[in-house]
Amino acid sequence: MSETELERIRDAYRARDSAADTPYRWENPAYVAHVQGLERDLLRALSDAGMRLAGARVLDVGCGSGYFLHRLQEYGAGECHGIDLMENRVAEGRERYPTLKLQVGSATELAYADGEFDLVTQFTCLSSILDVDVRAAAAKEMRRVAGGWILSYDLRGLSLGPLRRRGAETPVQPLDASELRRLFGEPALLRRAGLPLELAGRRILGTALAGLPFLRTHFLGLWRQ
Repeated sequence: MSETELERIRDAYRARDSAADTPYRWENPAYVAHVQGLERDLLRALSDAGMRLAGARVLDVGCGSGYFLHRLQEYGAGECHGIDLMENRVAEGRERYPTLKLQVGSATELAYADGEFDLVTQFTCLSSILDVDVRAAAAKEMRRVAGGWILSYDLRGLSLGPLRRRGAETPVQPLDASELRRLFGEPALLRRAGLPLELAGRRILGTALAGLPFLRTHFLGLWRQ
């Protein structure tokens, strides 16, 4: 990854991590509801695509402190590896989830063998890369080390107007269906998932709105390698 883009991403996430008003915290009921909805969608998608998680060797690219990787392990995955640019997040993950194998590094230079993993995942990592060539290089590396499946969960470019939060957000480039196909090819499964935090936390209303595909903010996709 170019040093300029690498440092830009690091600076953006340092700012987000230090923001006092970030909505991405476990004390926020809307964030909890959003994550729980994602996990339900994730398990359903894996089942529908025919991807068997039991015993799978997994790599999460842009793993942060390892929450989603840890959940995949709890759902039955075998040896789980993660890589992230942010040293503080990797250090936190190693302490919190000692069974995970986490390391600091760039998505464009994965230190793993070709086809080493049964499942390679990314959760809103690629949309944080604004440089088109760097994003393509990261996706190419994901394809290289994936010996079975690739899973992507990322922003799809829904315009939320007044519902969009301001302040603590990091710069992102949403990925539409054509961009996902450019990066990974034809998907085995591609569907809309997730609700805006402002809607996800509204309990009964959020449950009802989750059934409206046009309100879903992300694409959840699976590719068979």
